[in-house]
Parts: sequence; C-alpha cells; structure tokens
Amino acid sequence: MIRAQQGDQDAFEMLADQYRKNLRHVALRVLRNSDDANDAVQETLVKAFRAIGSFNPGRPVLPWLTRICSNCCVDVLRQKKQSDTIEKYEYALTSADDLEADAVAEVDSALIMRAINRLPRHYRDIVMMRHFRDMEVNEIATALSKPEGTVKSWLFRARAMLRKDLTPVLEAA
Repeated sequence: MIRAQQGDQDAFEMLADQYRKNLRHVALRVLRNSDDANDAVQETLVKAFRAIGSFNPGRPVLPWLTRICSNCCVDVLRQKKQSDTIEKYEYALTSADDLEADAVAEVDSALIMRAINRLPRHYRDIVMMRHFRDMEVNEIATALSKPEGTVKSWLFRARAMLRKDLTPVLEAA
C-alpha cells in the first residue's frame, strides 16, 4: 500500500489483483448483473487509485475498497433507474412463471430493504456490511473501530428487529 501511495503503479496493480475477486462478489450481490458488476469494480479501482493518497496505510484495505465499491454500485443503480431502456420491458419476453417468481422476489426484496432502512443507523450499517458486502465480523469491527463483541451484539439485535418487523408481513403473504 505504501508503495502504491508513492506512485508505484505495479504495487497498485498487485493490490487490485488481490482484492478484485472480493469486490466483484460484492458488486454481483448488489447489482445481480455480471456486466454491471465488472463496470462497478473497474470504477472502484479507478476511484481507489485517485484517492490512494488519502488512505491511512495503518487501516485494513478491504473495508476501504468495499465502501468505494458499494458507492459505485449505488451509482450504477441510480443510473439504471433513470435510464429508459428496453430492459424495462423485458418482462414481455419472459414466461408467466418466471414473471410471477420475479415479482414475488422483487416484492420480498423491497420489503426487506424497507425494513433494513427502518433500523437505527448503526444496526443498518452492520447489516449492510455483513449481508450485502459479505464482510466478516472482525472486518466490520475494524472498519467501525468497535470491539467484535459489540458488532456481534448489534448484529444479533438488528436481526431480531428485522425478524419482528418482517414476520407478520411475510406470514400474511
């Protein structure tokens, strides 16, 4: 990291190669599209390269890159939402069974995201890091500068709150 911060492009490439698979996994989970995920990972690495001077080399690299990647994924989703492409009408090309399954999955996903967004910020952040960015508890603890026990406790409470919030809705469906 220090060599990369000093302008060594080979060192940055080594870092990129080391974390590219993790970033692609994060992007795929969020975007669910291989091409979009590849674009988000590429944009992540470009932004990381530009911002590498501001990175504290005493901190872990993966949470920093994951945060950048998550932000890039949000940007991709915003752009997709604003664009008016044929993808909006893709439902006409799918079978009725696929359409119904997709609709149910989309409704469930939207319900879950609304429930997550209702959580207090520190719980919401931990749930997003753990379940959408696939970060381990120790990585979350490092990223938030909190003890692992605190992160585990908050994650347990957040899941309990989500379960309480979602059980009546999902059982009624």
